[in-house]
Amino acid sequence: MAQEEGTITRTTGDTAFIITRRATACEGCSERHVCHSMGNIKEIEMEATNRIGAAVGDTVIVAFKTSQLIILSFMLYIFPIIAMVIGAVFGESAASRVNADPSILAAVFGFLFFGIAMGAIKLKDRQAKKTGQYRPVIIEIKKKARPQEREKLSGATVGGQD
Repeated sequence: MAQEEGTITRTTGDTAFIITRRATACEGCSERHVCHSMGNIKEIEMEATNRIGAAVGDTVIVAFKTSQLIILSFMLYIFPIIAMVIGAVFGESAASRVNADPSILAAVFGFLFFGIAMGAIKLKDRQAKKTGQYRPVIIEIKKKARPQEREKLSGATVGGQD
């Protein structure tokens, strides 16, 4: 189970919005020194299920199931590429039947299948947001915030620059 430490910036019902430092989010990755996927953002905001009643300003431990991370990574990175390759192969094989240029039809069907895959991912994302299926969960309050810290954090912004 992957775990992150962060600070709650706001809560709504059983959902908490947590800011984690990019350094802790990327700590285990071998490419952390050269990766620029997040630009110059030092902090990342995430939504998590708050079943334990943590409040604004509390430092918490958030857990993700490793199997969920693998499934989400596959859906975001591998599935669209597989769909694009299948589309390109389909387009190339269909070109001889319709007497068209195989390269053009392969590109058209490749991008069409890629678009369909991205649409499927978007639909799955909407379903997951409604059900909370892939949402991380707060498992522990590491440090309770003092009242003055809570007031400061209620207007926090995300995305400080390096």
